[in-house]
Amino acid sequence: MSVSILVVDDEADVAELFRQRFRRESRQGTYVMHFAGSGEAALAQLSNGIEPTLIVILSDINMPAWTG
Repeated sequence: MSVSILVVDDEADVAELFRQRFRRESRQGTYVMHFAGSGEAALAQLSNGIEPTLIVILSDINMPAWTG
């Protein structure tokens, strides 16, 4: 069974760090990683529905225009 993790951060290198850290789990299908570069982009993804089931949102707390 796969579950989703949504990472929200305005710095692209942070997404790459999460991709590297969860590389094995992603390949095995344990986690499906989703990324958003802003709070607005994250809300758009959430409103469209994230599949498989979303279990956690990891959010930066210092972003332009929005905070975590």
